[in-house]
Order: sequence, then structure tokens, then C-alpha cells
Amino acid sequence: MSRYTRLEQAAMAALAHDLRSEVPDLAGQFEESRPSQRRNSGFGLFTEMIVDRSRPAPASGPTGDLGSVHAMVGALPDPVAFKARVRNGVLLGLMGDSYGQDTRTIDFATTPFDQVFTVNAQGVSVPFEPARQMPASPLRDLHRHNDHLPPPRPVDSPPLRNVGALQRVQEVDAPPPHLRTAEPVQPVSPDQTSLLIGLWALIGAVAVIGVFILRLPLAFGLFFVLFAGRAVKDPKVLSRVRTLLDSRQTSRIIGKE
Repeated sequence: MSRYTRLEQAAMAALAHDLRSEVPDLAGQFEESRPSQRRNSGFGLFTEMIVDRSRPAPASGPTGDLGSVHAMVGALPDPVAFKARVRNGVLLGLMGDSYGQDTRTIDFATTPFDQVFTVNAQGVSVPFEPARQMPASPLRDLHRHNDHLPPPRPVDSPPLRNVGALQRVQEVDAPPPHLRTAEPVQPVSPDQTSLLIGLWALIGAVAVIGVFILRLPLAFGLFFVLFAGRAVKDPKVLSRVRTLLDSRQTSRIIGKE
């Protein structure tokens, strides 16, 4: 037995709520029914539904295409209207009307849909939300218990830090202002100055060779000059270069001896 599509189920759920006064057992009839023939009329759809014959038929009820359910289906610019076809209160099928929009290329079994809504007596669209439409049930409330869940573990709050008090303690431990001395400034030696000038000259020479001889992009030369110039300003870099030059000079002297 084939099952109903998601679109058919959503439309019938909204219709059961919309027609709860005219056909109170419409949801039960749909649940105990099966789809028969499906037709794409070119301007909508029709799904024939066969209700279980063992289900007691209602004593009376309306006849016709009832309901004000709508939904946005596929890429259609306007919504499709859905109605339940009933005879004396017995469900016969689901009808969809596209209001003249061509639906011949739409596969209603797989096409996406959204924005299911009804239209009230004032002509206002009311979104259909199944979770909010379910009536209150004491039996259902009994199942909403949390005694099977473990008690929540207490979360230790992070230790408070009094920033002001910490600052005051640090100020107490510090020496008096008249005994505080500024950090000594390391003077730049003449050797370091000459070394820095030599490194700048080397950087410029490498950039000129790269741009004019090796045909590298000018932006690369500028980036190299900025990056290397910033690096040689670091005292640590100068110290390492000085150490390297001194070691090479020492090795050269030893080799001559």
C-alpha cells in the first residue's frame, strides 16, 4: 500500500484543524485511509482517498470541497489552495487548486513546499503550526516528566578577582616612588650604527637586483625592503649578525695563521 506524500500529510493536518467543527473526525478518517488515484490536473492536483470500511461512518455531515488551507508549492509565485472533498461527512479526497498557475511540470510527490496557512473569516492569513494547534491533554502532560533525568551538577562559579585590591597590593610591594629608577636605555654603539648602515645598503642592493635584473615585481621589492628593514631594527637581530660576522672573521684569522 502506497503512503501519503509529505505535502498531502501537511495539507490534511491543516484541514483537519480548519474543519474541526464541520468534520470533527476528519483527522481519524485520514489516518485510517489509503491513497488511491492521484491526478495532476495541470492547474492543481487531486488525490482520491479510501477510508477504512471497518471504520464507523459518521451519522451526518457536510458535502462538498471544504477548507481554506494554502501553501507555497515549488517555484509557483502564488499559493495553492487545498480543500477536503467529503460526502455526508465521509472523506473522499484532497483537492489542490493553483488558481490558474500551470502545474503540469510539477511532481507533487517530491516538490518542496512551505508556509502552510489558513484564511480566517476576516480574510487574514493564519500560519498553521501543528505543535501549537494540539489541544491540551492531561494524559500527554503526564508523559512530560523529567524524573528520569539525572539532577544537574552544580557548576562552580569562577573565583572572583578584585582587580582594585590586587593593584593596591602590587603598589604596596613596589618600592617608594623616590627610589624607583627608570629602565636603562641601551645606547647604540658606533659599531652597531655602521652595521645597521651596511645592512640597509645590502637590503637595497638585493631589492635592486631582484627588480631590475631578475625582473621580479616592484611590489615584491618594496615588500622585501620593508620586511627586512623592520627586522634589522631589532637589537636581537643586530646582535646575531654581529656574532656571525665576528665568528667568520675569527675563523679567517685562524685560517691565515
